[in-house]
Amino acid sequence: MENQEGLRKTFEAFLSKYRESRIAIATHSRADADAISSAFAMSKILPNSVICTSEEMREGAKMLAERFSMEVSEPASLDKKEFDGMVAVDTGTYTLLPDARGWDILCIIDHHQAEGRDMKAEFEIIDDKSPSTAEMIAALYPETDREAAFALAVGIIADAARFKSARKESFSILAELMEKADAEYAELLEYAEPEPSGDAKMAMLKAMSRVKYVYSGGYIIATSEVGSNESSAASLLAEAADVAFVASWRDRERETRISARAGKHVRVPLNKVLSEVGNAFGGAGGGHPKAAGASSKEHTEETLEKCVEVFVRMAEQ
Repeated sequence: MENQEGLRKTFEAFLSKYRESRIAIATHSRADADAISSAFAMSKILPNSVICTSEEMREGAKMLAERFSMEVSEPASLDKKEFDGMVAVDTGTYTLLPDARGWDILCIIDHHQAEGRDMKAEFEIIDDKSPSTAEMIAALYPETDREAAFALAVGIIADAARFKSARKESFSILAELMEKADAEYAELLEYAEPEPSGDAKMAMLKAMSRVKYVYSGGYIIATSEVGSNESSAASLLAEAADVAFVASWRDRERETRISARAGKHVRVPLNKVLSEVGNAFGGAGGGHPKAAGASSKEHTEETLEKCVEVFVRMAEQ
């Protein structure tokens, strides 16, 4: 509770200084429901703001954006001179928000662990014990309106993976948001766990057809390569294996992106694994113990081999 009170005071200090400022609210590339709901709620709190993210949003985020007619810009399309600065939500790393380089970062609101975090801001509101950034914002600003309450409820359900990573506060906060939004759980779940797009389904099938696996360190470790939607593919493979690492090569960035997922019984923290892998290959990595991501300047095969090597070493320790 003491930490929560400190975060609330930091948030209030940020609002006191910048509430009327012209601000770009940015989140990570391939924004998910937690990211876009958090950005949307912050845009309600900061009236002179715009929402921005790079690359195509994930399905749940797109559905929320369409429901509330959100205007979402590419960060690269914004003129920095027209803004007082940027607020980063659901990320604290330039790897996942490269267009933030050169911006004055006024505030970071994030729930990911420290591995890979290289952004610095005047105000940093970080709670790595929170299952979602949406839950953080709902707790920091209970006066949110009906639309933002709906979006934040979706973000909480999505990032808590149906409450597998929830804490006791998650349930009470969600109940309050549902009451304010006048929404039933089934309706929220349609946005939090939407039907995968055709591209995502094909990526998952390709991942299954290309899967390789080893048994080491007491775990079944699956690896695969896809052209896109690596996080969806990793989630699917982790339903069968103990751990899954899925990589895709990005031509434009000339780098590999990796998503990793693990079962709840896996004791090796994936955020630490991918932080080491990213650093080893000129990128960065981080996230959560059971769900993490990284970038690597090495090709997919070498990167996946490194993921397995680091994971096995940590498991044996």
